[in-house]
Amino acid sequence: MNDPITSTKFYGNSLINVYNGIEKKIEKAKHRRPVEYEDRHRTIFEPLPYKKEFWKQSDALADAAEYSQGPDILCCFVFQDENERRRFIVTYPEDFWNDLEHCPPERRVFYEVIPENSPCFLYYDLEFNTEMNKDNNGIRMTQTVIDLTCEYIKKYWKYPCSRNEVINLDSSRVGKFSKHLIFHTKEVAFENNFQVGYLVKSICTDIINFVSCESTEHDILSKFDKSNLTELFVETNKGKKLFIDINVYTKNRHFRIYKATKWGKNSHLLHASDCEYVWNNTVKNKDMNIFINSLISYLPKKKKLMLLTFDENKKAQIQSYSQNAEARLKQSFMCKEYPKSPYPALNKYIAEFVQPGKIRDTKYMETRQLIIFEIIGNRYCDNIGRWHKSNNIYYIVDLINKIMYQKCHDEDCRGFVSTPKALPVEVTFHFSDTADSVLSTINC
Repeated sequence: MNDPITSTKFYGNSLINVYNGIEKKIEKAKHRRPVEYEDRHRTIFEPLPYKKEFWKQSDALADAAEYSQGPDILCCFVFQDENERRRFIVTYPEDFWNDLEHCPPERRVFYEVIPENSPCFLYYDLEFNTEMNKDNNGIRMTQTVIDLTCEYIKKYWKYPCSRNEVINLDSSRVGKFSKHLIFHTKEVAFENNFQVGYLVKSICTDIINFVSCESTEHDILSKFDKSNLTELFVETNKGKKLFIDINVYTKNRHFRIYKATKWGKNSHLLHASDCEYVWNNTVKNKDMNIFINSLISYLPKKKKLMLLTFDENKKAQIQSYSQNAEARLKQSFMCKEYPKSPYPALNKYIAEFVQPGKIRDTKYMETRQLIIFEIIGNRYCDNIGRWHKSNNIYYIVDLINKIMYQKCHDEDCRGFVSTPKALPVEVTFHFSDTADSVLSTINC
């Protein structure tokens, strides 16, 4: 386990007096009970404040899974500095919020980690360029997305969802419309964010097919004015597309939290004026209430939830949360070494080539003689000539042709393949015989 990182090291050297003051408050808080939160169900022996900071996400997720007890759920948050370096914080949401309130607004660059295999609420990231789409009504478009999503949930799982169960957060600024939607359905959640992604992508596919064909009939979309569905498509630098980001449902996704911004952007995620969610008016700290409820994977009552999911045949199912599910979740968070390719010289070459990034995962496709190297810490994409803001890149090594090329997970770069780069002889020497023999077998 890594040693704790002080706030001054974590946030930077500016405003040292402010952060030293926060450190003193945190130290003092260790000797008293944390601020009580009305909606949190604690055990009789209420836990003391808990805060650990890590350099590695895998360590942070493993710690959160190991030390969460019953309804006292630890969450993993991310802080990003101006150099795009990220630090991971494991703590209780209430205690995190108390620290966040003391952080200067321009440095609130924080994200929630949505752990893989963890139950979560359905969520959306909606955005478009307002200069290129001056006639589009973002509020109306958002309402359309909410309404048709509720219809899909009702169709598949018979759950009556409505706008008053959807938390609507806005970070729009000049030139850009941007919203986050969190379907805070208290009685149900999704098995994990992959299941959420499958539903959202299915909805998007249906919309595209329905709008593009005049004579199409659809049991859900036919209920909506077609002009409202057509409005969901916006102009981009690469043609028209839906204003729904379908790339936010990946493994251990980082999702911006309430009142957080991006570096250099005065675009804090705030409670939207058109939000119709029904809040608990008896809660004293309204901002904390919004923050807690807008977390996607914080489910202290998850053992009482019904989980929405699709089976292997893509048929909708409802299942209850179980101890077995929790055991699988904790197992998935445990620190582990990712599988490596069988060629150490190649691994070393790729690791050096992608610096300052690192190899996160390696997939060896023996039959096709391809190795995929997933990269973190370096998101430079040859297609756009700069780093992507959030989506990672990966390299594919072709063992037969002894080349490597770069691709990425950004939707705008779908289909892009960089110019192939020949691997050096001192690397290919180690697998030439193997590749050649496989090629001979295929040709036979």
